[in-house]
Amino acid sequence: MATVNTNSTILHIISGDLWAGAEVQAYTLLKHLQPQVQLHVVLMNEGELANRLRALNITVTLLPETQLSAFAVLKKLVILIKELKPDVIHTHRQKENILGGIANVIAFPFAPNRPKSVRTTHGAPEFKVSGKQKLQVWLDSFVGKYLQQAVIAVSDDLAQKLSATFPVDHIHVVHNGVDAIALAASSTAADFKIALPEHKHIGIIGRIEPVKRVDIFIEMAALLLKQAVTSQPLFFHIIGDGRLRSDMEALVASFDSLGGAEYFRFHGHRNDMASCIASLDVIVMCSDHEGTPMTALEALALGTPLIAHDVGGLHELLFEYPEFLVQEHSPSAYAQCLGRYLTSEIPVPALSEKYKAETNAAEVLALYRDLVCGTPL
Repeated sequence: MATVNTNSTILHIISGDLWAGAEVQAYTLLKHLQPQVQLHVVLMNEGELANRLRALNITVTLLPETQLSAFAVLKKLVILIKELKPDVIHTHRQKENILGGIANVIAFPFAPNRPKSVRTTHGAPEFKVSGKQKLQVWLDSFVGKYLQQAVIAVSDDLAQKLSATFPVDHIHVVHNGVDAIALAASSTAADFKIALPEHKHIGIIGRIEPVKRVDIFIEMAALLLKQAVTSQPLFFHIIGDGRLRSDMEALVASFDSLGGAEYFRFHGHRNDMASCIASLDVIVMCSDHEGTPMTALEALALGTPLIAHDVGGLHELLFEYPEFLVQEHSPSAYAQCLGRYLTSEIPVPALSEKYKAETNAAEVLALYRDLVCGTPL
């Protein structure tokens, strides 16, 4: 009977355009799968993920979506799949799901000989679709229902949402995993901690996009500065970049009576994220919705307190620490929660074993084996 071992080939298809949560999780998974299978990764973009995978000596094929049409990418994927004859094809994100699923069927039209196919859904959609996007969403759903055998959801909440689209027996919860040892080894004191050691450093980390609600973070900060909740001075950090950065900078500048930029810093993208997370006294995550964000896992792995909106995978992550969850999605509610933490001795949440990278890789590998061996899922 076929199985998955060190001779098995697993093909991952990933965008790689950003170094964000999905890419960080994919990298962590691939790093821990590498000793156990033969990996080949197709990336649609050159970038940080490509560099890191090459540093691990993982084979990378670049099919740049900025230079190739979707049809050209599809043709090249068909050729590659025929050559590799992978045991499993694992896709990430919508475009990669569609291209990978269709290419697999074209390369191997007869199902008994076709590689098994699985996708990871890293989070819920961030916006309503319209026009041509509706066709892409329909294709993505069709591929997941009929051309792929498994859908990985990164949280129980996301699995419940996906059950409205995909067969329930296709859906498997595999929580994101963090490489705690590597993370700790790469973290040192960040520049802002060295420059202002007497301050309490409060941060929000991620893309400055509507769903992340950086506006709530800034308005929360304004309330805390007015209230002077602690004798230690507060400093607020916005780490990341995105379409709303100029709007958020303008919002900060509007707090003239508070000195505006004196208490805030927009960092943009940083390459020393582990050091930033370890150097913050608290991280606030006030997104409208989330899967299981890697930043949240990294915070707990490094011992940095996390105050989060009580939604999605964040609810699961902090279920045993309800004092760090915020139900009312407003600046005042986040200010109250953060104020309580800063003025008390509440124990910092610990990271559960189910969110470790080793657990994540073991569960994904077990799913591959079930798919290849044909046992019930």
